[in-house]
Amino acid sequence: MDRASESAVVFEAELRPHRSAGPAANRVFMFCIAGALLLPGLVFGLLGAWPVFGFLGLEVMVLYLALRFSHRLSRGYENLTLTADALIVRRVDHWGDETTWRFPPHWLQVNLVERPARSEKLELRSHGKSLVIGGFLYPEERQALAENLRAALKKLPG
Repeated sequence: MDRASESAVVFEAELRPHRSAGPAANRVFMFCIAGALLLPGLVFGLLGAWPVFGFLGLEVMVLYLALRFSHRLSRGYENLTLTADALIVRRVDHWGDETTWRFPPHWLQVNLVERPARSEKLELRSHGKSLVIGGFLYPEERQALAENLRAALKKLPG
């Protein structure tokens, strides 16, 4: 068997956290909230309770920072690439820092580990090393990923 056929990609998946709203939707939401709080803030300000206006502005700022942090977290992802030589897991966090793990595919176990009162975790295990992947996926997505990865591992020669 030549080296080119051994390194052909058998399975590849990119896992990204789900966010229900993108940056444009977040901006619209923030303008709506700021607009809705502007009128009560002005009323309280005219009645002499001017600190209320500042606290309402502070609430809008905290909400903006929370949405911005949530959007930053969505930049992280995991990439799985399976070849005949290795399963390569590449994890990039929300700051852009990258970590890579390599597992020999013929000894690789794909386990869905049940945890009490929590959803199960998807674990890759080989030669005493283990790695939990897809922690941000829904349970159904983790189950489907485990099934697809197991099926791809069975297709490998040898």
